Amino acid sequence: MSKPSLLYISINDGSDTRINKEIKILSAAFDIYYIGIGKSTEKAFVKVYCKSFKTVTGHHKSIVSLLRFYLLFLQSFFSRPYASFHVINEQLLLIFSPFLYWQKKKVVLDIFDSIFLRMNRKLNFLRNLVYSLPSAILVTDDNRKTLMPDAFQYKITVVENYPYRYTGTINKISTTDSVLIFYNGSMSKTRGTELLLRMLEIEKNMRVKMAGWVYDEATRELSQHPQVEFMGVITQQQSMQVASQCDYILSLYEPVNENNINASPNKIYDAIQAQTPVIINAEVKIASFVQEQKIGYVMDSFYETNYPRIIADLKVLKHTFMFNPDLQYTFTWEAIENKLLLAHKQ
Repeated sequence: MSKPSLLYISINDGSDTRINKEIKILSAAFDIYYIGIGKSTEKAFVKVYCKSFKTVTGHHKSIVSLLRFYLLFLQSFFSRPYASFHVINEQLLLIFSPFLYWQKKKVVLDIFDSIFLRMNRKLNFLRNLVYSLPSAILVTDDNRKTLMPDAFQYKITVVENYPYRYTGTINKISTTDSVLIFYNGSMSKTRGTELLLRMLEIEKNMRVKMAGWVYDEATRELSQHPQVEFMGVITQQQSMQVASQCDYILSLYEPVNENNINASPNKIYDAIQAQTPVIINAEVKIASFVQEQKIGYVMDSFYETNYPRIIADLKVLKHTFMFNPDLQYTFTWEAIENKLLLAHKQ
């Protein structure tokens, strides 16, 4: 018997870790029709789980690419009936709302990074308009749920940003007097590039492994540093293997908006699985969890500049962090993935 069709709408090229986890579980119940934007499909790991995979070649901030993406949406939307629509982030739901409004009982809004939390001004009317459309809204943690308007709480399901359970070996490869840091995901000056550049200037026994998306010139410069190994975009399984070899996982967020302060980084849970402590700044709310669980180094501030002290701390503390085995079973994608299916079956 054929499965119902689901249109999955994103501006990603199919390489994003969470998107891959979501589509893998959704493909058990739906034929997935994926549309996105990307410069290449080489890293479209999600393609294997899709009935149809189509992307517009280009950059998601290009007006031309966005216009072509809109045409791709129209082509896909009118090509067949869909049992469900999965839309990543509020801005896509807003721009496609003239069409999705008539299918609103079938629409699930999945908020990775809220555009309304990134803006330092209130847009309550627009926000309420967007949240009134979908039948279900997904957020990544309980804190983000509390930030949503009371009027829409009944629609919200928390689908946490947990990784798959890691069962590989834990093999730290750095020496006692050195530090090996894993920098991955979305990488930019607002995510810690500047800290790494400054520390590399003064510490010859420090190395960095990088994997993911480079968003600015400073990060491109970092990727070419002689003490840095840049691996490009890799799968979550590969990422976990690399993380398990390192001394720390970098998870910084410049506190420039509510979205960053209330970040829900998957790196916290990667750290638990890989038994590799995170480096996080105190302004991020989840830093209190890191401190309570003793699973990472909490910097006093994103803007801290005492680099020699930070390096000294990282060397001394790298073997002192604790990882409760119970957390490794609790914070896994396998434990919560069915919540995603239930959101589409409401």
